[in-house]
Amino acid sequence: MSTNIYKNNIKCAVFDLDGTLLNTIETITHYLNFALAKNRLPALSTEECMGFVGDGVKMLLLRAIESRGEYSDELYKKMYDDYNTAYNREPNYLTKAYGGIFEMLCELKNRGIRLAVLSNKPHVATLATIGQFFPDTFDAVFGGRDGVPLKPDPTSLLSTISALDCTPEQCLYVGDSDVDMQTARNAGVAIALGVSWGYRSSDLLSRSGADLVINHPCELAEILFTKRT
Repeated sequence: MSTNIYKNNIKCAVFDLDGTLLNTIETITHYLNFALAKNRLPALSTEECMGFVGDGVKMLLLRAIESRGEYSDELYKKMYDDYNTAYNREPNYLTKAYGGIFEMLCELKNRGIRLAVLSNKPHVATLATIGQFFPDTFDAVFGGRDGVPLKPDPTSLLSTISALDCTPEQCLYVGDSDVDMQTARNAGVAIALGVSWGYRSSDLLSRSGADLVINHPCELAEILFTKRT
């Protein structure tokens, strides 16, 4: 790997949430299957669900319904209401942080890196999740909001970077999906960093624009703080 990936001018790090900081796939699968069952549709496996996530809840539900050979506006609306009502009641059911995440975030924060979360998960659920798992950790937290395009449109990432009083050239963006890498590239950030422990393969992340893919959170500090010649 070329040493030019190692940057010493990074001032902020923006993280995706699901599949990057937290393992939420069991949570998502649980509530998706709840909504499917309420509408008399067959359940999804965790592996199937993993292939549907990344583009927000609306696309998740659309893909799930179509995978069962069904679609109608009425069914979609009912599924959307069922899923969100159940999810919002207990959004962190079955959710766990990946190993090493807390330590990595503490090190970045102690070294003066400004931290943010940017997710395609609905904003209310994103705030609730971060509030439970990472209180007083992030300088900004944003989920999917009305009137703001979802990733990979760069609008939300650029506004998040601005909220941190930084520029794209000072930003490290960290995510687990092709959508995340495309978002980083579209926003022109300094480093697009993929993580191999999430919901997409390392090969897909690299093909989608990742500058580097790491296998453990502890590797992130080396990228930012190890001087290279």
